[in-house]
Amino acid sequence: MIRIQLCEQSVRTFSIISIPGFLARAFVALMILVSASITTIAAEQRYALVIGNGGYATAPLANPVNDARLMADTLQRVGFQVTELLDADTSQMRRAILEFGRVLGGPDSVGVFYYAGHGVQVDGQNFLIPLGTDVKDTAEVALAGINLNELLKTMARASSRLNIAILDACRDNPFATNTRSLSRGLAPVRAPTGTFIAYATGPGEVAYDGVGGNSPYTNALAKVVPIAGLSIEQVFRQARREVLKVTNKKQTPWEHSSLTGAFYFNPTVTAQEASDAMAARLPGIGREAIGEIVAWDGIKDTTDPAILERHIKTFPGGVFTELAIVKLERLNNRPKKAWSWILTGAITARTPIGEAEEYYEKAIKAESDGFDAVSLTKAFGFYMLAAERGLPVAMFRLARMYDRGLGVERDLAKAAHWYTKASDNGNVTAMASLGTLYEFGHGVDKNLVRALRLYRLAAEEGDRNAMTSLGYLFAEGKGVSRDERQARRWYGTAAELGQPRAMFNLALMLMNGRGGRVDSKGAVKWLNAASEQKHAGAMRELAFLFNDGRGVNRNPIKAAAMLIAAVEAGNKDAHDDVRLKRRRWSFWTKRHMQRQLAERGLYDGYIHGFFDTRTRRAFDQLAEKANQT
Repeated sequence: MIRIQLCEQSVRTFSIISIPGFLARAFVALMILVSASITTIAAEQRYALVIGNGGYATAPLANPVNDARLMADTLQRVGFQVTELLDADTSQMRRAILEFGRVLGGPDSVGVFYYAGHGVQVDGQNFLIPLGTDVKDTAEVALAGINLNELLKTMARASSRLNIAILDACRDNPFATNTRSLSRGLAPVRAPTGTFIAYATGPGEVAYDGVGGNSPYTNALAKVVPIAGLSIEQVFRQARREVLKVTNKKQTPWEHSSLTGAFYFNPTVTAQEASDAMAARLPGIGREAIGEIVAWDGIKDTTDPAILERHIKTFPGGVFTELAIVKLERLNNRPKKAWSWILTGAITARTPIGEAEEYYEKAIKAESDGFDAVSLTKAFGFYMLAAERGLPVAMFRLARMYDRGLGVERDLAKAAHWYTKASDNGNVTAMASLGTLYEFGHGVDKNLVRALRLYRLAAEEGDRNAMTSLGYLFAEGKGVSRDERQARRWYGTAAELGQPRAMFNLALMLMNGRGGRVDSKGAVKWLNAASEQKHAGAMRELAFLFNDGRGVNRNPIKAAAMLIAAVEAGNKDAHDDVRLKRRRWSFWTKRHMQRQLAERGLYDGYIHGFFDTRTRRAFDQLAEKANQT
C-alpha cells in the first residue's frame, strides 16, 4: 500500500490483487456443455476510484470516510486496483478523476467510481460536493461542485468495456440555510452506453447516513459484492433488499443501466465473454441462472451444510435451490421443514429424493444446451424421470414444459396435473402457476375461488408472481370484493421483490390515486424500474410522461427513446400510438423519434417532425421484427 499526503488529506492507493486475469475454461465447456471446446479469455483490468467526504464545515457527515474505506477494501478483494481519496477538496477530486480517466483507457478495462458524501441537484444536474465548498447561492454549486455528467463522460471517453458509478451521495441539502431552492436528493441520469449507475436511494429522495459505522447502502453492498457467481444486477438487487429491511422500507436504492453484456464482481470460474455467449443461448433458463448453474456444479458433491446454506441464501428460488435444501436436510438428518423465510420459489419435498436429483441435474443441463427441439426433448425426458421419483421442483418444471409446449406438444391438462402434484408437495411457484390455470380455465374448469386460495398461499410464502396476480384480483374485483388498498399492498410487496408487472400496475395505481393518495414521484420511480426490466407497458407510459412533462421534466429525447423501445419490445398499443395517434406526440418528440430511427438505420428521410410514409414504415419494421422475435 502506498500512502500519499495531499493538503493534510490522504489518498490511499492499493496495489491490485495478483490474479491471472480470468484465464479459465469457459463454463459453457466446464459446467454445461459436455463436449464443447476449451476457451481462453484475455485478462480484464479492473480500476476503481473511491471518494469519501464527510468532514464538511457545514452539515458534516459521520460515515462517508468509513464507507469509502469499506468499499475500497471490498473492491480490492474482488480484484480492483483501488485509489482511495478521503475528505477531498475540489482540486483534489478533479485531479483524481482526471487520472482515473487516463488509467481506464482500453477495451479490456472495467472502471468503478464510488462516492460517499453530500450530493445535490440543480436544474436536473447532479453535483458531488467537495470539502471547503462555501456556497451562498444555487448558481455557485456548478462552480464549486463536481458535475456527475462530466464524470460519466470522462469514464465513457476512456473506451473501457464497462463503467460503474455508485453514489451513496443522496444525503440532504448541505446548504439548506442559504440555498433552499436546491432540489431534494439526486436527479436521475441517462447512463452512457456500457454504464451502470447505482444510487443509494430513488431520484429526489434522501438516503440515511447511518447510525452505526457505515451507511445502510454501503454496508449492504460490502456484504453482497464478494459473493461468487452473482451478476451485477443480482448484487444490487440483493443490496436493495437489505437496505429496505434495515431502514424499514424508508430507503429504496435505485439503478439505471445501459449495459449490453453481463458483469460479475466475483465470477466463479468463468469469464465475461463466455457468460455472454452462454446467456444468448438460454432463453428458457434466463441470464441470472447462469451463475447458479456454475456455482452448483462446484458444490453439488459437498457434505458441508454451511456451503449448502450459503447457496440457498445466495440463489433463493434458483433452479438448484430445492435440491440444495433436500441435500442439506439429509446431511442434518432431520425431518423436512419449510424454508419459506428464505425461498421465493420452492419449499422442501416431503420425501427423500434419491436418484431423482441426478435426473434433475441432467435435465437442467440439457435445457441449457440450447433452446432447440433436440435439447428440449431431452430435458423433458429427464424432468419426467425426476418428477416420477418425487422431486417437486422437477414436477414444476415438467408442468411448465407442458404449459408452454417445450420439448413436448402443449397440453394444459397435463400441465395442470403436474402443477397440482408439485403444489401438493409444497412447491410455491407451482401453486402460483396452477392458480393462473384456474383463474382463466386453462386445462381445468375455471374456478376463481381456488385460484384465489392458491395465489394467497403462494403469496404468503413469498412468491412475487402470486402476489402480483393476487393484487390484480383485488384491483379488479375478480372472484373477490374489489379492494384497491389490498391490491396496492400486494403490488408494492411484489414490486420490491423485483416483479416488473407489479411495478407497472403499482405505478398506475399511484399515478391515479387508486387505493391511496396520489404519488406521482413514486409512480415514476416504479415505471423506471419496470422499464429497466424491459416492461413494454412501462416504457410506453414513460414516453407519455416525458412527452407531456407530467411528474417529470418534459424531455422529448427520452419520450422518443421510450416509445421506440416499447414498439421494439412488441407493445401493440405503442405501435398504434405512432400510426394512429401521431397527433398525440409533440413536434419535438416526433423529430427525435425520426432522428433515433435514422441512427438505427431504419429511417432515411428528413428530420422534420412530421410523420410521413417513411416514418411509419420505420416503425412497422420495428414492430415486425418484434413479432418475429
